[in-house]
Amino acid sequence: MREKVDTIIHNIGELVTFNNTSPGDITEDKAGILRDAAIAVSNGVILDVGDTNDILRRYRGETVDAQGNLVTPGLIDTHTHMVFSGSREDEFEYKIMGLSYDEIQERGGGIYRTVRATRQASVSDLVAKGLGVLGEMIRHGSTVVEIKGGYGLDLDGELKIMEAAKLISERTPVKIIPTMQAHIIPVEYRGDRRAYIDYYVNKTLPEASKRNLAVYSDVFCDKGAFTPIETRYILEKSLELGFRLRIHADQLSYIGCSELARDLPLDAMDHLDHMPAENTRVMAEKGLAAGLTPTSELAMFSENLPPVRELKNWKVPIALGTDYNPNNMTPNIQLVMDLSTYKYRLTPLEALAGATINAAYSLRLHDRRGRIRKGYAADIVVWRIPNHKWIGYLWGVNKVEKVYVSGKEIWG
Repeated sequence: MREKVDTIIHNIGELVTFNNTSPGDITEDKAGILRDAAIAVSNGVILDVGDTNDILRRYRGETVDAQGNLVTPGLIDTHTHMVFSGSREDEFEYKIMGLSYDEIQERGGGIYRTVRATRQASVSDLVAKGLGVLGEMIRHGSTVVEIKGGYGLDLDGELKIMEAAKLISERTPVKIIPTMQAHIIPVEYRGDRRAYIDYYVNKTLPEASKRNLAVYSDVFCDKGAFTPIETRYILEKSLELGFRLRIHADQLSYIGCSELARDLPLDAMDHLDHMPAENTRVMAEKGLAAGLTPTSELAMFSENLPPVRELKNWKVPIALGTDYNPNNMTPNIQLVMDLSTYKYRLTPLEALAGATINAAYSLRLHDRRGRIRKGYAADIVVWRIPNHKWIGYLWGVNKVEKVYVSGKEIWG
């Protein structure tokens, strides 16, 4: 007698499970690629994986025909700033005309402009806008999304953003990973940096911790933002409050931010456009993920690239993120994957790993997400392409047919 399950996805032309490999060690022979495969799902988790005929013989339930196409774990967006108000489309034109990011910010634009708009917005406004963005992310395959604060800067503004992220999480099946973000020194504190940093670590972070509004604490460590010494202080205080740690490092310049990996318990460092190649060894030794954001580099009109070859050589898990923000308005993780093959020379399989197994590791979800494995959450993408080698090969269109989170179809 066949066992009853909720869903059987069958007739899978290629199933990439990542079941036989570790984050950062991504090769064809270790990726757990199955042909003519099927997945049995029950109670939101993967119950079994195997040959289509065998799975259909042993289980009964609602069937979904993958029509011989690719099926993978759900996609994970490790880096977004998607809760904010306002827009900066005119600044995009300024950048085309040659103004730098710093010049725009010094004129009161950039992050400061978004802070002003976000402080004036209501929580309901932020939630409504955020849910709209999240809908686009889902449509392109995202099943886990990290959301950073950083556009309030003061206590009320940051708590408002994180409350909005919490409400978004309650209204979607997608798993949201909320992150506090020390972004820049606000205008009202530009004459006294230390006063603002003390305010942030003694008021904002403790209140967010008390309300259980975030898993992570992140700091923008770079020229024009926070110094390595300031970043260390904020992260050490964050650790005392129970937050996990990650940072923006070496994006605009190198001022020593990635050196913090040597003795802080970071889960990930993101951007790394100016990181010295020798620092990749420290990342490998400390078990950090590298969060790369190719669309952000495009939005910054930057020709600098992270040391991808060295990251790969040291088997540092390369995770990908959209870095959705008012300076980089793309919610499409597929586009990020596609561009990573061109900008970073990632193989299609490495690009897929960057949004699945490596991304799960970056957010420390790799024990339950990022793979097609028995007992893992049934976060699954059914694609419109026959195999993973079409990632990057076909781009500029949505290649996803169906999206499942915890076994429930949420798009398709």
